[in-house]
Amino acid sequence: MPPQVVGIGSCGIDYFAIVPRLLGPDEKINADRLEIHAGGVTGNNLTQVARLGASTGWLGLIGDDESGRLIVKAFEEDGVDISGIQTIQGEQSTFVWIPVDAQGERCIYMFPNVNGKLTADQVRSLFAAKIKTATHFHTEASQLPLPPIKAGMEVARAAGVRVIFDLDVAPSYFAHAKLGTEKDLISALQLVDVLKPCKAAAREITGETDYEKIAVKLLALGPKVVAVTMGSEGALIASAGDMAYVPAFKVNVADSTGAGDAFMGGLSYGLLQNWKHRAVGFFANACAAICCTKVGARAMGKRGEVEALIKEQHPQESLSF
Repeated sequence: MPPQVVGIGSCGIDYFAIVPRLLGPDEKINADRLEIHAGGVTGNNLTQVARLGASTGWLGLIGDDESGRLIVKAFEEDGVDISGIQTIQGEQSTFVWIPVDAQGERCIYMFPNVNGKLTADQVRSLFAAKIKTATHFHTEASQLPLPPIKAGMEVARAAGVRVIFDLDVAPSYFAHAKLGTEKDLISALQLVDVLKPCKAAAREITGETDYEKIAVKLLALGPKVVAVTMGSEGALIASAGDMAYVPAFKVNVADSTGAGDAFMGGLSYGLLQNWKHRAVGFFANACAAICCTKVGARAMGKRGEVEALIKEQHPQESLSF
């Protein structure tokens, strides 16, 4: 059986420096320790979906290096399909440097390397067949240029596959990084079924700070569902006829890296189950909360752990699952 959920986007190895505090210019500090974990927005999304019990597969390029071998090993451990991974000789795989302080705050320095060179033609020739047989197609605005992202969306749309888009950076950053123009990025939202924007992107595109107004304006750009995460205030899941607010969960935060990706994985899984928006929101929020309790973007829970957290903190909602 082909994977239910496939994705094109960032996937790499995260090198975490656990530090007493984040630095300003011209400062030095001794790190407490180094931790190495698999990461990357789309790789994380797919890993969360896999841990919840659906079949997934990442589609992308890696180098013939240690980071590439660690990427594959991490996917294999989670049962993620690796048949769509192409190894390019002589290239470096994606990796990321992340200093994390005692409060779980962090900075992220990204090195896309070979996967950042993925082209639209490669998407159509190497990955189209796998996209067409899926139920959900995940992609992102983060590290990859717009042409391969858009090519994947177009293949999915033509095949009736739901397009789930993680707008992980603001359009101005996307343009500054030479990944595509702001206009083309916003135009591509017409191909999206489910949109989760980061806070900076949501505010920049809409000019609003009110979450409900943000959702309404983003829905007008093409997506059928918009999920707006609001940190400690929870999340809003919106469609043309439904606006569901869901509260956040209370956990001890060790590292917030990957929380938004875990949310996206829970969102995708909930939509696969055809749950109502409120149930999907609670489930996705619980996924994000669990991810914050340990260091690493893939400190993600399985379905039983997610349901247990919901039952513990919001017992009346646990009847939805």
